[in-house]
Amino acid sequence: MSRDKKTDKTLVYYVVGGAVAGAIAGYIVKKVGFKNIMNVLKSKKIIPENIAETISEFTSRHEDEETDDDLL
Repeated sequence: MSRDKKTDKTLVYYVVGGAVAGAIAGYIVKKVGFKNIMNVLKSKKIIPENIAETISEFTSRHEDEETDDDLL
């Protein structure tokens, strides 16, 4: 295999590291709960209130759509 086509190891490390970080974050969100995390972020002023409200609005719409689908 020529050097031009050889994949750089750092790129592979970034991809694998990102996948591991995403898996850990997903696990934490599942265990702790999205609403609890949002409440902490709002109370500590890590994210602005208007952005938190927008995120909550989108997640509540998604939950409403899931319950509507379950009724059918």
